[in-house]
Amino acid sequence: MLSQHVIQYAQPQLSQNGMPWPANLAWFAIGRTTALAFHTVSHLPVRYPQDRETTEVLLQLPELQNIAGKRALILRGNGGRELLGETLTARGAEVTFCECYQRNARIYDGTEEAFRWRERGVSTLVVTSGEMLQQLYALVPEWYRKNWLLHCQLLVVSERLADLARDLGWQDIRVADNADNDALLRALQ
Repeated sequence: MLSQHVIQYAQPQLSQNGMPWPANLAWFAIGRTTALAFHTVSHLPVRYPQDRETTEVLLQLPELQNIAGKRALILRGNGGRELLGETLTARGAEVTFCECYQRNARIYDGTEEAFRWRERGVSTLVVTSGEMLQQLYALVPEWYRKNWLLHCQLLVVSERLADLARDLGWQDIRVADNADNDALLRALQ
């Protein structure tokens, strides 16, 4: 299981050590962009959801249904959702995580940023993860939340994120067809 950041950080290490990506494994990616990036560096086949690029849809692939007794390695950054590992474990796979990169939160002054974004007329926000949505909501002080943030249109990449946004108070929410840049740009137009 791959992400774009895993490829970005692991590929130079593998190359430096003269090691190729193992060819005897079945590789999976959440989306097309990640799959293409992996195939470009490895020349190996990789499976990904054709419909919507989400963990939920990835888990519907036939190859991930009857996996009892198999081993799964999830390459990822620190933290993140546990759904993939939990589901594969529940299906009987032995799951191992390898954290290939470190995600670090940037520190922003929420009042200053909210003031700047509001003054510049920001009225649409694009959010691609639950973590990002939670951080955005927590960053913006309550006054700006009530008077600006929750009135912005929110573009998200899944129904799960739309539900989370509704729970936080957004009302104008659109779900993009996919999580890739092309789908996001189409949804913004």
